[in-house]
Amino acid sequence: MPRPFGNLPVPEFITNVRIMGIMRFVFCDSRNIGEIEFFDAGYFSFMETTLWNRKTRHRIAYRRLIPPGIINFPMGLKNNVTACRSLKRYTRIHTRLQRKIIHADFDFVGSVSRPPCEGRFEMDLSAEGAAELSSLLPYRVRRRCQASYQATSVLHGWLGTGFDDHHITRAGGVGFFDVRKAYFSLRTRMSTMIGLGRYEGRILSFQLGNSVTREDFQYNDNVLFLDGKVCPLPPVKITRPFGVTGEWIIQDTESMVDLVFTPVSDSSRRMSAFVLRTDYHTVYGTYSGVLLTGDGEKIILKGYPGIGKKVRLRI
Repeated sequence: MPRPFGNLPVPEFITNVRIMGIMRFVFCDSRNIGEIEFFDAGYFSFMETTLWNRKTRHRIAYRRLIPPGIINFPMGLKNNVTACRSLKRYTRIHTRLQRKIIHADFDFVGSVSRPPCEGRFEMDLSAEGAAELSSLLPYRVRRRCQASYQATSVLHGWLGTGFDDHHITRAGGVGFFDVRKAYFSLRTRMSTMIGLGRYEGRILSFQLGNSVTREDFQYNDNVLFLDGKVCPLPPVKITRPFGVTGEWIIQDTESMVDLVFTPVSDSSRRMSAFVLRTDYHTVYGTYSGVLLTGDGEKIILKGYPGIGKKVRLRI
């Protein structure tokens, strides 16, 4: 957008400073669920990788602040690498959309509180049941926009924690990839819900959330992916009457979404860098309730795995 803040004659290199990006790679099978996330504000970036064992509910989180100008946040996704490299923390997401493949891998050195951990994953977007969605959401009142790309597919790879190795097969693994850039407000609050897995043998993934401005009831990129089909969903309201660790209520006004998210484990953090303050909650939990597709099919979920995120940014 040439003038995202109205008719003020602000140079483009200044307005581009306000563009922030978020990239997430979520993986899940019957034993593990986890998320790799990059956040880039230009002058401040960080990486967080969080893993949960669904059987034992044990959580491991690895984080690292990234100096300005180091992270390569993509302008395109045909063949691009976004990575965090250091002696103790290595994480990479490689998008190869020209070949319909998304790679992700990490290698973390252990410490007193965390074991060493490695992982290699691959999403095949040409496989049966894969789906993707690109969106550009205008924010009419504040003259800003948000661009996003979401994809889901079968996933395979392996995960090792220093004690044992676990292989994720194509028959059991599901991946979800989400990348977005937006002009964030000086004070931004976001809530995002992602569910992924298999429903009656079919890949079912969804993303629900509010957006970066108050116009999210007019513009949103909520979506349901079911067996390769893309079903846009209406705006939802996410409430937490019992706090972050209590049940989250997700409902819409068109009777297509009626879910309850029950947290299992919360990975929270607060960070300050320069003029940016962040308050993050990344929560593994399960969904129960009903989703309705555009064709009228009723999806009844019970104990369906996913990750919820509550974010507050203050610039």
